[in-house]
Amino acid sequence: MNNENIKAITEFLFIEDDIDSLKHSDLVIFLCNNNINGMASTFDNLYKKSIITSDSKIIFSGNFGALDAGLDAEAKRLSSFLIDNYNYDGDMFILEDKATNIYENLLFSKDLIGSFDDYSNILFVGAAFALRRIKLCATKLGYPLEKISYVGTVGERNIGKDSWWKSDDAKIRVYQELERIGKYLVKGDLDIDR
Repeated sequence: MNNENIKAITEFLFIEDDIDSLKHSDLVIFLCNNNINGMASTFDNLYKKSIITSDSKIIFSGNFGALDAGLDAEAKRLSSFLIDNYNYDGDMFILEDKATNIYENLLFSKDLIGSFDDYSNILFVGAAFALRRIKLCATKLGYPLEKISYVGTVGERNIGKDSWWKSDDAKIRVYQELERIGKYLVKGDLDIDR
């Protein structure tokens, strides 16, 4: 793969903000996945930097995906991991445990949010390679894009903006993400016009 293609795909999919530039977020939505360790580490880092505080409304959204079918919901696993390994208070977290894909993560979380007018800064945390799809689903569902920042997690398969093209497994997953965006768009779950 040539450098131009790597750059184009990276700029399209990996839209995460620099953590050091983020302000305190009063609404935080973790789009959970099977990378519980990585998500917990990201949560802890954001908390230590006061981007997330106990005053933030924190939603963990996710049932389970193909890689962790039959286990507890990803939202519950992330909450339990943070309580057991980082000593966070479980009362900080709101669990949404029905969503099985990104569109549902945002749809079902929206029911828990109330009015967007109540929030100044919204933070989405999810797989780094899926942030574009998260943004396009948020657009479709009427989230206030001007208030949203994005933080990506990389995970064990090392699918980050600086590494995704270095292994066949990571490349395949990124190509699958591009395909998913097309399928979601055809299905009507994404909005690219707003």
